[in-house]
Amino acid sequence: MDLKHRLLQESFGYTSFRPGQQKLIDAMLGGRDVLGVMPTGAGKSICYQIAGMLLPGVTLVVSPLISLMQDQVAALCRAGISACLFNSAQTSEERRQTMQQAIKGRCKLIYVAPERLMQPDFVQLIHCLPIGMVAVDEAHCISQWGHDFRPSYRRIPQFIQGLSKRPVISAFTATATARVREDIVQALGLNRPERLVTSFDRANLYYEVRRVYDREAQLVRFIHTQHGASGIVYCLTRKKTEEMARYLCDNGIRAIAYHAGMESLARRTAQQKFVSGNVPVIVATNAFGMGIDKPDVRFVVHYGMPRDVESYYQEAGRAGRDGAPAHCLLLFDEADIGLHEYLIGLDPENPMLTDEEVEWLKKHRMEQLAHMKRYVFTDQCLRQHILRYFGQETSDFCGQCGNCEASSVEKDVTVDAQKILSCVYRAKEQCDAGMICRILRGCTDADMCAAGYDELSTYGIMRDRKPEDIAAVISHLISCGYLVRQENPHVRLRLSVGAKRVLFHGETVTLRVRVSQKEARLARASSQSERPELSCALRKYRQKSAARHGIPPHGVFSDRTLELLVHKLPKTEDEVQRIAGQDGRVKKESKAILRVIEKYCSGYFSEKE
Repeated sequence: MDLKHRLLQESFGYTSFRPGQQKLIDAMLGGRDVLGVMPTGAGKSICYQIAGMLLPGVTLVVSPLISLMQDQVAALCRAGISACLFNSAQTSEERRQTMQQAIKGRCKLIYVAPERLMQPDFVQLIHCLPIGMVAVDEAHCISQWGHDFRPSYRRIPQFIQGLSKRPVISAFTATATARVREDIVQALGLNRPERLVTSFDRANLYYEVRRVYDREAQLVRFIHTQHGASGIVYCLTRKKTEEMARYLCDNGIRAIAYHAGMESLARRTAQQKFVSGNVPVIVATNAFGMGIDKPDVRFVVHYGMPRDVESYYQEAGRAGRDGAPAHCLLLFDEADIGLHEYLIGLDPENPMLTDEEVEWLKKHRMEQLAHMKRYVFTDQCLRQHILRYFGQETSDFCGQCGNCEASSVEKDVTVDAQKILSCVYRAKEQCDAGMICRILRGCTDADMCAAGYDELSTYGIMRDRKPEDIAAVISHLISCGYLVRQENPHVRLRLSVGAKRVLFHGETVTLRVRVSQKEARLARASSQSERPELSCALRKYRQKSAARHGIPPHGVFSDRTLELLVHKLPKTEDEVQRIAGQDGRVKKESKAILRVIEKYCSGYFSEKE
């Protein structure tokens, strides 16, 4: 085991690197500058922390928030890694002691805010230390095209030029369009950097926009459906943040406020209560969240439209960092647009900007606002809108956002799934998704014949299907864990253990597919026309069970199973299990499901229920 893998395992507790991490670490260890654009939760900090521990000299980490620095330094120290920080909250004695520790070589990583870089005492300290790397966290702050431009970040290049020897320079951010990425490279003077831009798609996040006029009531109803799960509610102003925290508490929801106008101790206390789980909901301005290490945030609600897509993506991305499903809800009122236009029209409080720069900044922010307005008003796929904003091509239908779900129905694709899994097996797990699709459609080419794939029993059995339809089912099988995509030594699909449940034990596979708005309405009306009270009760039970087990509702049982239960009214647990097959958790929860059905049959439910 090499040193970087040993550090990853022993200091950070992970057995393997996430996509892209090792590539960036190797580049830094090889003396190359890097630019890493990786979504929240992808492990940006581990990249520069491991590289900084292995590079000669001291690594200087430039970070914008005190809370972010404190959290990372505390975590490093708990892991036995020598790290320290300099910030404005320290007393002069604390700074003096930290400087002494650094001079004695007891700080391998030093965290500092950009404002402190040019202060004489810090400059004097730095000239006493061998700086091996300068890591710039939240690097989008240096770009005038970014959503969070900070003039203090523009001092970083001047600081680097003042060092006796140019160190490795690494830049990391979660949100950067192509224009912002180029601006980061130019502003920091990165020398032919190793670039890594991982996918912006967070497949576990469900995006939804609701244009409503009873936001307070909508918010309360939504949070109650989360059954005590951790969540963040973002508000546009400090006043609204405090009002909403009180409103939630008055409505039986434990919540706490957080904004930059609070005393430092109060903010720290609020953050600790939320991160520890003592208070499940934190109501905050955009001052909260950057770098907060809480992986189990199950929902993020924006009580008002953010000013730009970058801010929304970064804030919504604080949900579901553990990879489990999470809900990102935007409650929108058209008055939000007027508020943003008013705030943009005010002169920014920045004496460093000329009149021409102020006008340019206002124009740029209005352009960003226009993109955000298109997001909240679109009836197209919300995920597509976000990904294409960041320059990532994607399909026009994800089936996993509020807009797609409104124009989609759940379809049983079990037979298609069995054909695909069987093809992967008969091709001896040596093909990628593209080749599997071509085999199933009966394509004829030299590669196909040379490999003997045209002789497989699955050859051509889906020739009546469109390539994109087969690809959608393959992607779904991968996301559900029935197929595993392996990249070494070449890309290929393998069957997981769970694939046997679909092939041999009757487990059903369902997929949301796009239909016309009319077809979607008819399908929903059809599914609800027969015994709507029972359908509603089973949905409520499914939601509660899903929340209890930390899984999406379809992980308990699918809509297809729900419809069959409503239609057939089983009277025994065996009948429930026969209807569902191997779907979800039905086998374990058949007794509870049967109780719901028995209540309906005994006339327990009223029409209101």
